[in-house]
Amino acid sequence: MEIDFSDLMRLEADLRAAPAKAHRNVRKAVEVTARYVKDDWREGAEISSFFPKTYAASIDYDIKTSSDVVEAEIGPSLGKTPGASAGFLEEAPGNVRARPIHAGRDALKANEEDFSRGLLIAISDAVEDG
Repeated sequence: MEIDFSDLMRLEADLRAAPAKAHRNVRKAVEVTARYVKDDWREGAEISSFFPKTYAASIDYDIKTSSDVVEAEIGPSLGKTPGASAGFLEEAPGNVRARPIHAGRDALKANEEDFSRGLLIAISDAVEDG
């Protein structure tokens, strides 16, 4: 699967040019989307009989920030929750008696537009307040 990151790169450039006040709003937009992706991923993992029952509960997110970066990491919490290691089934090649589930990929795609809209609002609000 080939992914086109050109829009994401343009968005990154726009975000780097946004006022410092936008940081708080951007963090909020990233966290809201991370929560939605986590919830959707859990829901997608629960409907599959291929995942251990504890896999869905292992999906969580972490937010990391610095002065100019807001980052969300979403996925199974390895080492924290039983069943988290079943994440390899997301992309199962078929030889483990399972087809790929893509619950994580589907959750990310389902929240892509909302994430972009949230970032635009975050930056617009910061510019208006600026």
